[in-house]
Amino acid sequence: MSTAALCGMNGSVSAADNVFYWEVTDHIDAVDGTSMDSDGWRERIACLKGAKGSFKTFDGISCGPTACTFQDAAAGYEVDGDIIVTKVTLDTPVDGAVTFNCEFVFTGTFTAS
Repeated sequence: MSTAALCGMNGSVSAADNVFYWEVTDHIDAVDGTSMDSDGWRERIACLKGAKGSFKTFDGISCGPTACTFQDAAAGYEVDGDIIVTKVTLDTPVDGAVTFNCEFVFTGTFTAS
């Protein structure tokens, strides 16, 4: 299964069990491999792989490393791996519940099934 754009409406992270939205995007860096033999065309080669994403939760969470499992039972898939939560912002709407908006990066490999 491609992990180019996995998104779900429920899931869990070890420190925040009440996740109501999440999104994971994998990527690969492309480095410039242009040489004098390329006839003036830019050449790119694949380099480092990685993944990043975001989630929203009603539970408080702090920045730092944690293990996670993102799942979407309706779609029948989940994503497992270790993440580093890099940013947490608080969203305080006028007539709604307070939410924590979190951004993260995967550290090491992750699996999607």
